[in-house]
Amino acid sequence: PGAARKAVVVHSGARDGYQVARALEEAGLLEALVTDLYWPADRPWAGALARLLPAALGRALGARSEPRVPSHKVRTLPLLGSLVFALDRLPARIPFAARRGATRRADAALGTRAGRLARQTGAGLLSYSYYGYQAFSASGAPGMLFQLHPHPASVRRILRQELSDHPEAAASLEQEWELALPEPDFRRLVEETRMASRFLVASSFTRQTLIDNGTPADAITVVPYGVDCTRFRPASEPRAAAANRGGPLRLLFVGRINQRKGIGYLLAAVRRFPPSAVHLTVCGRVVDGLELFRGLGEQVTVRPSVSEPELLRCYGEAELFLLPSVAEGFGQVLLEAMACGLPVVGTTATAAPDLIVDGREGFVLEPRSSDALAGAIEWALAHRGELREMGRAARARAESLTWARFREGVVAAVRPFLAEPSPPGDRTGLGSGSGCEVDTVEVGGHV
Repeated sequence: PGAARKAVVVHSGARDGYQVARALEEAGLLEALVTDLYWPADRPWAGALARLLPAALGRALGARSEPRVPSHKVRTLPLLGSLVFALDRLPARIPFAARRGATRRADAALGTRAGRLARQTGAGLLSYSYYGYQAFSASGAPGMLFQLHPHPASVRRILRQELSDHPEAAASLEQEWELALPEPDFRRLVEETRMASRFLVASSFTRQTLIDNGTPADAITVVPYGVDCTRFRPASEPRAAAANRGGPLRLLFVGRINQRKGIGYLLAAVRRFPPSAVHLTVCGRVVDGLELFRGLGEQVTVRPSVSEPELLRCYGEAELFLLPSVAEGFGQVLLEAMACGLPVVGTTATAAPDLIVDGREGFVLEPRSSDALAGAIEWALAHRGELREMGRAARARAESLTWARFREGVVAAVRPFLAEPSPPGDRTGLGSGSGCEVDTVEVGGHV
């Protein structure tokens, strides 16, 4: 028998810390990683150059590297990648449409390059979502799709409902990709889910949205992400001391401060308690505006930009972590909080059901309910001793959710796909004028 077929992986940025490419490389299954920018830390000149760069730029470029993915296996688009990299760091006054257009051009170019490379080498194609339409079209064969976020049609329905119920949050909701993309781009985003033969997802929620929109259940593998339990670890003394003093229950939210993350529901829940009972710390970039916090005074501390040491301190000082997202592909902050010994409150629209048992390491609630959030907070206020036990259980659970386990799951999911013969010609079922009509995008079960 010949050598096993290898895989071309495509995504932009340091997605998932390059864990997928690393997993395949360690298993001898990586043909190439196609990405926008990659810092070749394994080249002798890279270290010398990094020392000459401003510290912040050096750190940012250093994050675009993984020692176990050799740079000779990485294909980049440096010009387009540099443009998107710069736009991400320029002031917010850069028009959203300009940033969106540059990102979509870079995504299309990455997908096309990856697809052509897979076709030339006979490799299998593992595309992250957003690159799949161009990648699968260029390869001429179905590939494997890592669906990062829930199915775009499901997310669009959820966000449209949020927009109807909370027009005050329109500024951020209308910039969510599923609402902001021009319709042809959105149709391609939906179409890529129809072009793949196998799927990798990080949560059961994402899996269900794919099924709701016509994907065969047996084509989808769920592999939850991992967490570094040496980087994120408990700092229990401040938390225990605060609880023993009888001070307010210390709540923590980490993430973009917008309605997709459910921030409005969380603030509505917090308003039901006096400042002497509950204090909320919010870490993340404010997208929906500071008027969200009007009337909460000192009951809420907003920290729009925190360093990693400051973030770890926030995790250490909190007693309960809450992520009430309405549509989330995973929610990595849930795992970070658990690793820091925090019980977590998540929704069924996140990875919470994959990570915890309701009532043991935290609580799994239905999304879009300030009543449910208030109920969880009220329970925590009355059971602070049990809350600390929950935190210890959360840490123990996080210790089993390692990145090594994630990589093993990725390899186990990808091997059967690579064992399939590489089909010649165009098997995607797409012609040059292909694409689904607008009304077909909205077909599917409700989430």
